[in-house]
Amino acid sequence: MLQKVKAYFGKLKGNSAVCIAAHPFWAIPYMFYTYYISLYLLEKGITDAQLGTLMVAGTVAATVFSFLSAPVVDWLGRRNATLIFDLLSSAIPPLIYFFADSFFLALIAMVLFNANRLMSVAYYLVMIEDADDDGRVVAFNLFNGITVVAGLLLPIGGFIVDRHGLVQAEGAFLLISFAVMTAMILVRHHLLKETRVGEKVRSEARAQKISFGNLIRGLWKPYRDALLFLKDHKVARAFTLANVFFCVYMNLGTNYSLYFVPYFADRMGMDTMQSSVLGSVYYGGMLAAMIFINPRFGSKNLVKGILLSGAVTLAGFGLMIGVPSGVYWAAIAATLVLAVGYGALKSSMEGALAVYSESEYRSGIYSAANLLSSGLGVIVTAICSALYGRYAGWLYILCGVMVVCALGAILSVAGKKEK
Repeated sequence: MLQKVKAYFGKLKGNSAVCIAAHPFWAIPYMFYTYYISLYLLEKGITDAQLGTLMVAGTVAATVFSFLSAPVVDWLGRRNATLIFDLLSSAIPPLIYFFADSFFLALIAMVLFNANRLMSVAYYLVMIEDADDDGRVVAFNLFNGITVVAGLLLPIGGFIVDRHGLVQAEGAFLLISFAVMTAMILVRHHLLKETRVGEKVRSEARAQKISFGNLIRGLWKPYRDALLFLKDHKVARAFTLANVFFCVYMNLGTNYSLYFVPYFADRMGMDTMQSSVLGSVYYGGMLAAMIFINPRFGSKNLVKGILLSGAVTLAGFGLMIGVPSGVYWAAIAATLVLAVGYGALKSSMEGALAVYSESEYRSGIYSAANLLSSGLGVIVTAICSALYGRYAGWLYILCGVMVVCALGAILSVAGKKEK
């Protein structure tokens, strides 16, 4: 067993190893401060209506940063873009939130926070571009596993809040987040190296003369090149489209969604304490999938992993919809199946996109996938908002449609070797 663990971690080399080693110093502070930030802002005088405005502003900012991500990442390079936009989106917002006694400061923090859309493209590329296919799959699995473990530590944050009060505890979380994230980002930047593809693309981007026309062409070029690449590469196109559908599900029906916890009460009849336990079950199920299931699926059998985890996810949707209201053990079982399916599917889907988007146009592919998922997500979320009040089960019916579409895209190219 120990030899297998060593062999598994041994697949991480270079930038991948650096990114994974640094990730806990991002994930744990992030989980602690974001979990309580809404309540903190309300205590600081922000109204419920203003919270809604902040969410809308964040969505708009995320769309803008998603559009800019490919050209900016190509111009700055993967390593430099990760440094600049991780400082802007991860380290600085908690410091601003700490001093946020006005809506204007909270708005600035929210806009900067959503620069994460750009940073994530640079970060994923610097993490996986120089790795081999198995290294990419392992990197995404460990990245997701660390994030889940950080979520399991949230009860510690709850104890601190209960002991010291919301404002004082969250203020400490914010300052610690700023300090730890800033130090981690700077140390990680020192250890990272620009990728081979990143060097090439950056040199080509900077060779262009600066003009308004070149600026416009520079914004569009990564998307044009990515679309031309996807047009000629059916397998890469299918996996990109599958990730678009998957990301819509992820933002609508998982722990990223504002509907996630209310569903436990609205459809499953759980009280606050029971909902909290179900949240722990969910994180535990995700972690179990990442430890015991995902390592079995490498670059050679990713499609099999996606289809199996997709089937488990669909079964989870069925259980979440069909579980009798108020039956606690049934709710636990449904949540566990859903979590295992999602934990396995997330790493498999992200690993597949990393493997099958192999090209110098990868930044445009990732950015285009982000934009398409944002656009489709707006539509699907609006439909869910209109239907949820009538029947909460529509949440996972729509999620099921998204997962079926993702699996359909992959089945259309199953068995093909083109990359």
